[in-house]
Amino acid sequence: MCLQFIKQILVRSFLSAAFTIAVVAQAQSNPDYQIAAQDLLIIDVVGEKDLSGKECRVSSSGTIVFPYLGSVEVKGKTVTEVTALLRELLDKDYLVEPEVMVTVKDYRTREITVMGPVNKPGSVVLPGEQKITIVDAIGRAGGLTKFANKDKIKFTRDGRTETFSFDTLKKTATDPQKVIYLQPGDIIEVAENIF
Repeated sequence: MCLQFIKQILVRSFLSAAFTIAVVAQAQSNPDYQIAAQDLLIIDVVGEKDLSGKECRVSSSGTIVFPYLGSVEVKGKTVTEVTALLRELLDKDYLVEPEVMVTVKDYRTREITVMGPVNKPGSVVLPGEQKITIVDAIGRAGGLTKFANKDKIKFTRDGRTETFSFDTLKKTATDPQKVIYLQPGDIIEVAENIF
């Protein structure tokens, strides 16, 4: 009996350490990433076989369906916030101090458009957990061609357009107050040099 009790304590300690490592790993990737429709989440509740390894696709309305809880709103929340929310909801009526782990297995396709004299104009897929800038996106589009006007790079978001120079964008890429991180639907248009 005593040996079984010690075994349970050791297992719980190991699982708790694994949970801490998982949370730290998530925070190091991109703690600000907000879950979006069509993302695929994996949810584990430590020590609960029926609630572990559950794959939940975020619906177009921004919800997931999870056992016991039904529909849960997750769109716009970070992984950390969803973890805390599920822990709170499960603790409220079903489990005692559950340890919940949430990871994003698959991100919806998130794209921006880069047009004009770049080597590979068209759509650029935004990585799931990494923030990228206008300069990064131009690099992913193959870089500027010799016909590009480096002083006229138009950036459009939600119908509003601003014009930047490439050199200014490179300088502000390291300034957290001025850097622009891209969002799905953004458009970058590089003007052509007129000879």
